[in-house]
Order: sequence, then C-alpha cells, then structure tokens
Amino acid sequence: MKKLATIVAASGLAFGLSACGSSNEAEETVENFGQALKDQDFETVCETMDPEMVEPLEQASEGKDCADIMEENSEELTGDIGEDDQINIVDSEIADDEQTATVTVENDDEEENDVKLKKVDDEWKITFE
Repeated sequence: MKKLATIVAASGLAFGLSACGSSNEAEETVENFGQALKDQDFETVCETMDPEMVEPLEQASEGKDCADIMEENSEELTGDIGEDDQINIVDSEIADDEQTATVTVENDDEEENDVKLKKVDDEWKITFE
C-alpha cells in the first residue's frame, strides 16, 4: 500500500488527517485537500489545487471538469489510501513575500515530503511549482 504522505507529495495532492490543528492557512489547505481526497470529495480536491494545474487538465479532457476527471481516476488517486492512513505535518515555511509556501509532511514510515503551495486570489493552492 502506498503511504499517504508519498501520495501527497508525489501527486501534488494532499491528505491530512492526524495533524494536531494547523498553525497557518497553508497547512490548513494541505489538511483540507487530504481529507477531501480521502472522502473522494473531488470538487474540494480541485478547489484546493492551483488553477494553473487545473486548466490544462480540463482542456486536455475535452470539456470535462476537474472533479469529473478526478472521479474517473479515483482508483489511481485513492485506491491505496486506507481508512487508517494518516500524515503528519512536520513543518511549514512561508516565503518572505507570503506568496509561496512549503508544507513538509511525514507518513507512517517517517518519510518526509514537501508539498508546494502558492497564493491565488489570497487563498493557498497546491501546486507543482
């Protein structure tokens, strides 16, 4: 089974369940995205992603919206996520200009991965940049 934090970092999608309350909005975005992924709430998954990632995905899929695309690929996205899988937010760093952030997550195997975020219309969005 893939570990949760690995899925988060490798796919740019986040999954956060066990964090003990976020200390900032970037961490909250990672947690919200992760919970939405686990719940298969693909509307919320897409809402937490950088529109610059969503738009090309939708354009390549001939009229389908992000949530439909995610749902069609749900087995690949969530198939290895178990009921008890969890990730821990280890650290987060917000750039001095407050436009980008990195949230470090750790899976059950103590592997750390970074999730990148950027500000879009005053909201944190998960990105690959």
